[in-house]
Amino acid sequence: MELLQESRAVCLPQAVLDTVAEQLADVDVTLPDYCPDIEKILKCTLTPKIQNRTLSGGQLQIEGCCVVNVMYLEGEKKTVRCCEQNVNWSQSFAVRDTPENCVILTKTKSEYINCRALSPRRLVIHGAFSLYAKVIAPKKITLYTPEDQDLELCRQPITCSALCSLCQEQFTVSEEIAAGDKPAVESLLYSSVDASVTDVKAITGKLMLNGEISVRMFYLTDVETGQTAKTEYVVPFSQVLDCEGAEEESKNIIDCEVLSYDIRLKNDVLSEKPVIALDAKLCVTVEGYVQREEYVITDAYSTQFAAETEEDNISYIAGAEPVDESFIEKYSAKIDNCQIQKLLDVYSEHITMDSQPTQEGLGVNGKINLCMMALDGDGTPVLIERSFDYSHTISAEGCNALLMPKIRMASVSYRLADGNSIELRCELKLTAGAVKNASRRTLRSVNVLRDKPLESDDCALSLYFASQGESLWRIAKEHRTRLSLLQAENEAAADVLESDCMLLIPKI
Repeated sequence: MELLQESRAVCLPQAVLDTVAEQLADVDVTLPDYCPDIEKILKCTLTPKIQNRTLSGGQLQIEGCCVVNVMYLEGEKKTVRCCEQNVNWSQSFAVRDTPENCVILTKTKSEYINCRALSPRRLVIHGAFSLYAKVIAPKKITLYTPEDQDLELCRQPITCSALCSLCQEQFTVSEEIAAGDKPAVESLLYSSVDASVTDVKAITGKLMLNGEISVRMFYLTDVETGQTAKTEYVVPFSQVLDCEGAEEESKNIIDCEVLSYDIRLKNDVLSEKPVIALDAKLCVTVEGYVQREEYVITDAYSTQFAAETEEDNISYIAGAEPVDESFIEKYSAKIDNCQIQKLLDVYSEHITMDSQPTQEGLGVNGKINLCMMALDGDGTPVLIERSFDYSHTISAEGCNALLMPKIRMASVSYRLADGNSIELRCELKLTAGAVKNASRRTLRSVNVLRDKPLESDDCALSLYFASQGESLWRIAKEHRTRLSLLQAENEAAADVLESDCMLLIPKI
């Protein structure tokens, strides 16, 4: 007889695609007429941006562009200039399943870039970046429960975090930022845009999000003199997401990704200072979890017939908590090849991150690459790069993995300690979902062999000398009696015996 079952299930996220591909970017750059000749290349960067993602017919198609930025020192006035060029790219991935309710997660990482000057006005650039693609869909794990009254069942309680909602939405935030009392912007040298969700409120079937976009810019205030300035803006945004299954008590793990952005200078004839126009394409992904108390069947037997069982291991999430933490790292950078008279700006180019469980909690560590724009002793702009280690421990009890982790530099302060030493103080912000992945051996099926009845004893009771640490369940199974009868006959509540003793075994 096959095991009869009632319908109980736990929903979990499942990756139906988790892959990475390398994209090449080859660019032949000729400087526009308004750009002065190149004397020295300070830095060449490759910034991938994602413009479109579609999943259809078993194919995930991703399209975007690479922004190649060359920051250089021009020969005549020894000032910083830059030129940019876009390169379009596309990549497709085969998806073995195309579920209806799924989300797409993407991440890009610049791997390398080589820049060679063929002449003071022409550059050949060869670079590559990694494109990480992941498709997540809900998966139901059935918790089997037999209903056959002839079976004795060993039930074990578990605490699990069930996926109650999985949703994703893309939207664009457009804002015009007045320069105000900031120095005039004549030409952007580099910029960065980050986004984060600051508050979320769940109403049945919907999520109301509030967040902010952080914009950093380093730019020329006067093209003739080469005077530079830096500025930061915070642009608030709000969005309502349709999210089936969202509940007020759910723990929502949120990822806010900047797919692409565009910063333009708009000249206003009524104002002396231009307006900064921002268009940022954001993608918000939400995984919502609710805590449930469940049980699994780990063993079963019949008191009357022989039985065959099949076992399995189920993997589940025992706990899920959103993480939003900031921490401070302090560094000191020694500059040996030149004297520094002034620091113009410090920014992070990229940050790596790994995580692993520790005795104190969930450890997070990696490297942060800092770029420092400065003036040397002669007043000539120089760019200094340094990599530093960081580490942090998330105090999430029992958690052993992170979902949708993201780390960024929220702020940086610095000072010139002396002519060749820079002291830095970086605030790093980590957002993720801290989860406790667990597994449990369970019963998958039972076949009661009714054509093989068990031999019965004539006696109503038998004696058994049990040892400390023995399980009452195992003793009841070996003697083919009911666990409840064994416990009642011996007035025993705990399953594991605390000392050697003699047990009365009731027969059925």
